[in-house]
Amino acid sequence: MREKPRANETIESVTPARRLEGKVAVVTGASRGIGLAIARTLAESGVQVVMVARGKQALEKAARRVGRGAIAAPADVSQPHDVESIFRRVARHPGRLDILINNAGVFTFKPFRATTLEDWRKNLDINLTALFLTTRSALPLLMKSGAPHIINILSTSSRHAFPKCSAYTAAKFGALGFTQVIHRELRPEGIRVTAILPGVTETRMLSEFDFAVNRNGILQPQDVADAVTSSLTAPSRATYEEILLMPSKGFV
Repeated sequence: MREKPRANETIESVTPARRLEGKVAVVTGASRGIGLAIARTLAESGVQVVMVARGKQALEKAARRVGRGAIAAPADVSQPHDVESIFRRVARHPGRLDILINNAGVFTFKPFRATTLEDWRKNLDINLTALFLTTRSALPLLMKSGAPHIINILSTSSRHAFPKCSAYTAAKFGALGFTQVIHRELRPEGIRVTAILPGVTETRMLSEFDFAVNRNGILQPQDVADAVTSSLTAPSRATYEEILLMPSKGFV
């Protein structure tokens, strides 16, 4: 059943601050970093958040930090059975889904010659195949929403090739292509799809580099969360198809 505006108001007359109230979102990779910032920001906006990550203890701790009824749903989004169980659970409670945030990811920083098949498969499984699995399982619920939205948190590596990132870049290029295709296929169903491509961000990923990163002026997880909120609160006539989010000082 599609949502209806309250008496004497249309959907477009609702202020951006209220457009998220009462919605339900699944956020993957939600136990730390960008995913946690997104979950916290959505919860503060009145969204019922279902937080997904592999580590049960870390995820439950994160859900307690978020509060506001956040639900911890431990799962490995690269595994079909785990993904299907997430959305069966969502179908039971909260019983609906309006927003899917695909944020889970891994990063390998190695020369191509040192990249193993295990590295390659891990990057494709988490950074690409997981998007296919979660989107496929979420669609039946999203199609019942009055304002469904899928947001894929990708990377500048979805558009630019960087040395020592062969597995990661291949997966992220594929993820952007996948996002562009589902945007076009799902648009007639009223489902908005957004790709957010952050530049270097203060996350655990920085520890993978073999050089020092000047943390002064790089993006923070909250910056990405704010871009998510901007996308979600845009009027239904508008879609942010792709957001390239970069540090103002560049990659330093």
